[in-house]
Amino acid sequence: MKHLAKGLFLGFGIGICILCACIFFLTAEHPDSQINGSGTQNAEPEEPSAAETTVPEEGTDVSSDLSAEEQPEQTPPGDSSAAEETVLSEEAHAEETTPEETAELPQEAVLAFAGDVMFSEQYLAAYDRNGIQALASEQMLAEMRDADLFMLNEEFPFSLRGEPMEDKQYTFRTDPKYVSILQDLGTDLVTVANNHALDFGQDAFCDTLDTLKQAGITCVGGGYHIAEASAPAVCTVNGQTFAIFAATRVSPSYDWYATDSQPGMFQTYDPTKLNAAIAEAEETYDHTIVFVHWGIEHVEYPEDYQRALAKGYIDAGADLIIGCHPHILQGFEYYRDVPVIYSLGNYLFGNRDGNTLLLKAVFHADGALDIRFVPCKRQNGILSVIEEPGSLYQHLTELSFHAEVSAEGVLRSSVTE
Repeated sequence: MKHLAKGLFLGFGIGICILCACIFFLTAEHPDSQINGSGTQNAEPEEPSAAETTVPEEGTDVSSDLSAEEQPEQTPPGDSSAAEETVLSEEAHAEETTPEETAELPQEAVLAFAGDVMFSEQYLAAYDRNGIQALASEQMLAEMRDADLFMLNEEFPFSLRGEPMEDKQYTFRTDPKYVSILQDLGTDLVTVANNHALDFGQDAFCDTLDTLKQAGITCVGGGYHIAEASAPAVCTVNGQTFAIFAATRVSPSYDWYATDSQPGMFQTYDPTKLNAAIAEAEETYDHTIVFVHWGIEHVEYPEDYQRALAKGYIDAGADLIIGCHPHILQGFEYYRDVPVIYSLGNYLFGNRDGNTLLLKAVFHADGALDIRFVPCKRQNGILSVIEEPGSLYQHLTELSFHAEVSAEGVLRSSVTE
């Protein structure tokens, strides 16, 4: 009996030691692990992306540039435990990080802009045969695609519906499947505020809005009603916020303008509404840009009304004005240190040749703006870089007001202090 008791005592002691060792081993291996209510281990939070670009879908409230993911979660009424958990998690996060650690520091943002675009049957046939390389060189494709945001003037509707407007000399329309051309070019944003957007009526115009939305391309200057048509595209690029407006001062009919109950374009014959919207955006966003359809076709100098409108936009708070419609390049102007690009001319417009520019607006981290040009033209049907643009830059300088283009294609104010 004595030996039996001794054996039981030793066995019990050894078992206690082994159990303690197991507990110690498991605790040491996972000292910080927590298990949530579902019985699974909490995952590490994902790192935020370094750069983010967002533009509102049609019909969204552009007064805020918060994405759906950034909106706070809604707690069901009466669910106090969920509310307490949210508060606790926010307090814990506040202890771990500071606003300086979480805020995205602004970085350089490059926005590219092109003029008039319209695809002829020859363009479409070449694209069907050889893809986007039939329309633009690899160098030009890289210039467009490498920009943080690329915008152009879409001067036609995407639709197979409607009838051409009566008594209009030129009417354009393109099969919606060819929205892939814009995608292949790297297009992020288009303006539809121009004198061809409703060539085939309101149904075709609405098809355009739908086609662009489905392709992931944002449009400005037009919409299903005036609130959409007059709203800017709002985006955040490398930590800098932008509001981009579009409007037209060239239209064949008042019926083309958007109203509270009618789809159409945003007009700037009377700039009051646009100027008020610019002033509001200037208070909210880092940069405000206006892309406007104006001027006289094939005339190199801007009309007096163009210069007056541009100064009004700038007085309201705009940081950059870009124009198109004349189908040729016009000069530039600096007013209150803000650049005005009166016409970028044709970019890919039918079968028309001629010199054009891809504009690159470089917004530096401190907010300073540089304007640089990529000189280009259609050569053998393909948009290509002009290798020796000196004479082009000199001619554009001669057309400009208080502005000049350097040999490197940089736009500068010529006003001396």
